Amino acid sequence: MKTDTKERIIDYIKTHGRVRPHDLTREFGLSHMAIHKQLKRLLETGTISRIGKPPLVYYVIDTGHHVNVSALINEEKNKLDKWYKYITPAGKIIDGFAGFVEWVRDTKQEKHLPQLITEYIKTRESANKHFSDSGWIDATRKIINTFPKVYIDKLLYQDFFALPKFGKTRLGQLVLYAKTSQSRILMTEVVEFIKPIVTKIIKYYEIEAVAFIPPTLPRNLQLMKEIEFELSLKRPEIKLDKIFAGPVRIAQKSLPKLEQRIENARSTIYPGRTNVLFRKILLIDDAVGSGATFNETAKKLRDERIAKDKIIAYAIVGSMKGFDVISEV
Repeated sequence: MKTDTKERIIDYIKTHGRVRPHDLTREFGLSHMAIHKQLKRLLETGTISRIGKPPLVYYVIDTGHHVNVSALINEEKNKLDKWYKYITPAGKIIDGFAGFVEWVRDTKQEKHLPQLITEYIKTRESANKHFSDSGWIDATRKIINTFPKVYIDKLLYQDFFALPKFGKTRLGQLVLYAKTSQSRILMTEVVEFIKPIVTKIIKYYEIEAVAFIPPTLPRNLQLMKEIEFELSLKRPEIKLDKIFAGPVRIAQKSLPKLEQRIENARSTIYPGRTNVLFRKILLIDDAVGSGATFNETAKKLRDERIAKDKIIAYAIVGSMKGFDVISEV
């Protein structure tokens, strides 16, 4: 090794504040063994300190300010513990920081773990700016910009389904795998997560009746049916039926064009007969993309004089497309 490598490493750490061995091997083109040998010597002389635990270990200049760096790492870990959930290809559920590290490993991005942590937190915090003080995302403007005629008064999300680059959110993971795996454990977790917000929406908008969007594909255990049962909202329920003209059931997400999604919703969802006219109705679905199902269902509720005044649509997760803050990240 060159005689000035030690000083170069020190200068690099001073410049960047905290580094990992991967950073140094890339910067200086040296082997892991050579870098770790230099780091060991610097540790022994007290020039640098090591903070964190595998797999997230940093080296900092030992001047006392590393305490603040350590606190920053703890803050990042706490945020990931709060926001992140990963369900592996093998079906293992890993929450928080450990789940994020596992995702990084599975996607073979270990060399970029520190940068990915910072980027994920920045992306999640940008997404969080869309939450109202009440705790939900108001996506009404998005649906107004999508359809020439809108029949719902509010479109609300509990969270986005996915974030740019990082994929499904914690709640997005829960909804997807609760639905596809028909796991009652995951379904119960979804209900526990959403019940406080749904209850708050009902109170905030003075909801008189609720309607659950029916599932398209037949399954032994249906997420929406479990949500309907476990929420137990103690409000009159407007029954919605999904009826297909032919033998093939077409899911909304499989249709690439907005016009096709509108036609699908218009031709398949029908409200049950009722003589009651409700002033304020809450429509509930597990996920919303374009909003065609909500909009066409609301139109039928108004046309058949079931809805007198406001229709509020709530989806557990929704598409991020059309939200400006995120597009700038």
